[in-house]
Amino acid sequence: MNDNFYKDLKLLKDFSKISDTSVYKKLPDSWYVLVSDVTNSTKQIQEGKYKQINMVGALTIISILNLRENLDIPYIFGGDGSFLLIPKSLLDESKQALLAVKDLAKTSYGLDLRVGVVPVKKIYELEKSLYIAKYEVSKDYYQSIIKGGGLDLSDKLLKQNEDFYIKDKKDEKFVLDISGLECRWEAIKTPKDENLTILIKAFDESLYDTVLEKLDEILGSNEKRNPILKESLILSFQDKNLDIEASLFSQSFLGKFLIRQKLKLLNLIGKLLMRFDIDKWGRYKQRIVSTTDNEKFDDMLRMVVSTSFKQTKLLEEYLQKEQEKKKLVYGIHKSDSSLMTCLIFERHGKHVHFVDGSNGGYALAAKQLKLGEQK
Repeated sequence: MNDNFYKDLKLLKDFSKISDTSVYKKLPDSWYVLVSDVTNSTKQIQEGKYKQINMVGALTIISILNLRENLDIPYIFGGDGSFLLIPKSLLDESKQALLAVKDLAKTSYGLDLRVGVVPVKKIYELEKSLYIAKYEVSKDYYQSIIKGGGLDLSDKLLKQNEDFYIKDKKDEKFVLDISGLECRWEAIKTPKDENLTILIKAFDESLYDTVLEKLDEILGSNEKRNPILKESLILSFQDKNLDIEASLFSQSFLGKFLIRQKLKLLNLIGKLLMRFDIDKWGRYKQRIVSTTDNEKFDDMLRMVVSTSFKQTKLLEEYLQKEQEKKKLVYGIHKSDSSLMTCLIFERHGKHVHFVDGSNGGYALAAKQLKLGEQK
């Protein structure tokens, strides 16, 4: 059994080392890639459903992580979908979880979610790879770093071939567990002039060292460009924001009303606990900042950063020149704020906070990147 393959990986301490081949291990060919993707996400974003799309992407992840609390599962949040890598022992339960999330996405938000499974063995047969490292963002959050082209291939297989769709019969006895999923913060205003959601795909992976150095030069360190500051975190008491979480549990007017009132009460209690620094709550916002996934890597750099207009101009000039030299392709989406979707496993312990740019973030940056690939 290799269920603990990911759990046993040595921790990568420095994100700038993502080009170092020695920090990666090849995923066992007995594992599987779970792929999810909201169909027509661009159109749905134009209709104002970007928050709901982010929530569905997070749902696919929490539904799998909650299946086995003692099993460490690598995953990537992509805004309008996700990737998870699982051992064979988790396959049947994972299929049921994703089928249940597919139904929930439709019932709660009117979104169509594609869910599929690609055997890692199939990826290797098609001459792509899956190499994985585990990066320690903080003591409460480890991030999956993945390369080899296997995830990109899995995404294409799902979109182009229905043979990879999950078509299992739904088990009526299966109970979907989405506990820990929260979305109770206001949109987080950029601490600078604007936020950029950035995708950068280099054609030679050794180039990422240079790209990261250039990002540091133009934007400053990760800490200086992080779009999430504890001073900017404001719990929401607006019905339209809390309704996104409430809609997962009820479709009736009364049901959603009662859930929203419960969430408002919880937010009020949390606000008071943080304000008066009761127990460990005074450090809660800093814990959130230290467990955000605003910079990550899976065959491309995915980042949400805060910038001045001058920094944006310099970055776009650099990336455009490198794209014209055929060294990379990129996509950028600009916004005035970030969205955060939270997975809370332990209130004062293990967290992860998915960050995306408002009004479409990663989904719209991906659209620009694809245009660059076609040139």
